[in-house]
Amino acid sequence: MSAWPEHALAAAGHPDPYPYYRALAREGWRRDEALGLWMAASRRAVAAVLGSSVCRVRPASAPVPAAIAASPLGEVFGRWLRMNDGEAHAGLRAAVAASLAALSLGEATDAARRLARTFLATDAVDGRRLDDLVDFLPVATLAALLGWPEAALADAAEGIARVCRALSADADDAARERGAEACLALTAELTGLPATGWLRRWRAEFAGLDDAVLCANLLGVLFQSRDAGAGLLSAGIAWRCLGEWDHGYPAEWRARLLQDPVLHHTRRFVEEDVVLAGQPLRAGDQVLVLLAAAAHDPAAEACMDFGRGRHGCPGEALALATAHGALDALEACRPDWRALGGGIVFQGPPNVRMRRFGAGESK
Repeated sequence: MSAWPEHALAAAGHPDPYPYYRALAREGWRRDEALGLWMAASRRAVAAVLGSSVCRVRPASAPVPAAIAASPLGEVFGRWLRMNDGEAHAGLRAAVAASLAALSLGEATDAARRLARTFLATDAVDGRRLDDLVDFLPVATLAALLGWPEAALADAAEGIARVCRALSADADDAARERGAEACLALTAELTGLPATGWLRRWRAEFAGLDDAVLCANLLGVLFQSRDAGAGLLSAGIAWRCLGEWDHGYPAEWRARLLQDPVLHHTRRFVEEDVVLAGQPLRAGDQVLVLLAAAAHDPAAEACMDFGRGRHGCPGEALALATAHGALDALEACRPDWRALGGGIVFQGPPNVRMRRFGAGESK
C-alpha cells in the first residue's frame, strides 16, 4: 500500500494515516475537486464547522437521502434527532444525551461481559471469531439492555448491520430493500418489548414524545452503536494484542484514542454563505470534517475522537463500558494475543478506523 492515503475518504483504512492528517491540519482547509468538497482539518477549522448553525447534518433540499425517501427506512431516518437541526430537535437531543448519561455503565459492562463469554464459548478464539464478536457485541449489548430476548440478539445485530449497509454511499437497490425490511422488523420487535429495564426508563423520560419518534430514535441509538462501537472494540483488542494494558479505566482508552481515534470524519452541508476559521464557504458547499486530523493538529493538544459540537456523540461512555466488558471476557479465554494480532488489516466504513483480524485466515 502507498505510504500516503489516496484521499481523505481512504485514510481511515490506511495502516498509518496520521502523517497525512498532520499535513492537512497544518493547512487548515483544503479543497478536493475530485471529491467535490472542502476538507476542514485543523482543530480551529473543525471546531468552527461543528459549532456553526449554518453547517447542517443534511442538505436542506434532501433531509432524507433520495434513494430511501419513500421507504420505511426513510421514514425512520427522517425522525432521527441526529439528522435534524431544528431548535425543537436540539432540545430533544440534549434530553437524549442526559438520559444516556444517567444509565448505569456497570450494567452495560456486565451485559457485554456476559454476552461475550457466551459468544466466545461456542468456538475457538481465532481472528474470524474476533471479527464476528466485534460485529455482534456493541448492538447486542444495547439491545439486551433494552429488553431484547437473548435468543433474538443475533437477529437484532444483523438487522442493524443491514440498515448500516442500506445507508452506505455504495448501497444498491437490493441492499436498500433488505435495510427497509430489517427496519420494519426491528421496529415491530422494539414496539412489542415489555417496558422493563432501560426501556422503561426511556419511555418514562419521554412519555410526551410520539411513540414513532421514540421508537425511531431508539433504533437510531442501536444504529449509531454499530460501526463506532465495532471500531472501538476492534481497537481495544488490537492494543491488547500488542501488550497488556489497563482497559478498565476510561482514561486509558482516551489516552490511546488521542493518538488513534475511531471516528475519522463526518460531513456537514453549508446552508448559507459564511466565513469559518478564515475560509469563505458558499451555500450548497459540502465539508468533510476531518476529526482525526484535528486530533493530530500540531498546533493543538485537544482531541475530537468521538465527534463534538451540536451533534456530538452521547454514547461514548456506554461504548467504552461495552468494550471493557468484552475485553474482560476475552482475557478469561486466554487467547494467543500475539497470533491474533499478526494479520490485522483496516476494513470498514470510510469514516471509521476498524480492525479486522481474520482477513488472512483460511475458510
